[in-house]
Amino acid sequence: MSFSKLWRWAGRQSPRYKSLNTGDLEIEERDHIEKEPLQKASSSGSLSASSTSTSELNDEEYPRTSTRQFSRQTYIITIANILLFLISVALFIALPHRHISAQLNHAYRQVSTWSPILDSTGLPFINKTISGTLFPSPNTRDQLLGRLEPGPQTDSLWLDYEIQRPFVLTRSQVLALGKDPALTVKYPDPVFHLGDDAYMGGMDVFHVLHCFNAIRQEAFKDYYFDGEKYHMEGYSEEARPRRRHAEMFWIHLRHCTDIIVQFIMCNADATMTTMTWLETQERPWPDFSVNKRCVDFDALVKWRDENAVDVEKAGLVRRPEGAREVKIDEMYWTIMGNETHKGDNRHHPLWD
Repeated sequence: MSFSKLWRWAGRQSPRYKSLNTGDLEIEERDHIEKEPLQKASSSGSLSASSTSTSELNDEEYPRTSTRQFSRQTYIITIANILLFLISVALFIALPHRHISAQLNHAYRQVSTWSPILDSTGLPFINKTISGTLFPSPNTRDQLLGRLEPGPQTDSLWLDYEIQRPFVLTRSQVLALGKDPALTVKYPDPVFHLGDDAYMGGMDVFHVLHCFNAIRQEAFKDYYFDGEKYHMEGYSEEARPRRRHAEMFWIHLRHCTDIIVQFIMCNADATMTTMTWLETQERPWPDFSVNKRCVDFDALVKWRDENAVDVEKAGLVRRPEGAREVKIDEMYWTIMGNETHKGDNRHHPLWD
């Protein structure tokens, strides 16, 4: 060991070692330094007292360096373990979410109750600008369904949307919808050959469109109503609504109004409108042509068309003997009762 190293070593030692001169040390300390190297030198027979003394100095230095290195390694390992633990926790939390997000229609499931459609086909979201202008497009081909004037072609378009097409549900699917299979209509196997696990279902959105169409027809009653019944292209004579029971007609219309209001409120979003200065108008005018994020309605229509049961055949389904019934509202008996069957007209169809 060089003198400079010895000097640096001495500077790091305890304050009681004032110098390297043994004369400056206490007697016991001096004896310890002088005797211990001699004992080691005699046992080895090859090292001098001075070299052994130098070796002792190195032995004092290296453990201290090793201790510092050990402390540094322990610190690094501890930090690494903490980081690995945090990463493991993050993965534990994130992996279930990644599994869920991989599900079909993950985004749509967040804002919808379960439906078998969600498990069978993709329902993409599309960016769409709502046609919110007050005046319709001069080109009728550019007009949306709600803008069209009443007429045979318009009725045909509405008919495609509003007729309730039936679908097949299994018992487990009925339960998943929160309904009781014992109170759900089953397809008669001799007619449909669908087996014993085939229940009748429909799509709610098309019922909402039916309700909107009922209000639309009332708005254009000068075209549709002749004083006795509505005339709509595509409907059979039996299916065309009549005003024979005027009270029931208005009950149905109020039902439809309420269905639409509830549907809108349930599917409300946070879209904002802006105000503009419209030519000829002195007050701010709202711009209802807003940008929206919409579920692809055409995808729903496509699924409906590919999975619906024959409408005409389904229309022939009648209640079997002994089927469990859902109790009707007491108002029915008041409205539908007549002189022959006061309050007991059990088989009068509500749709007539």
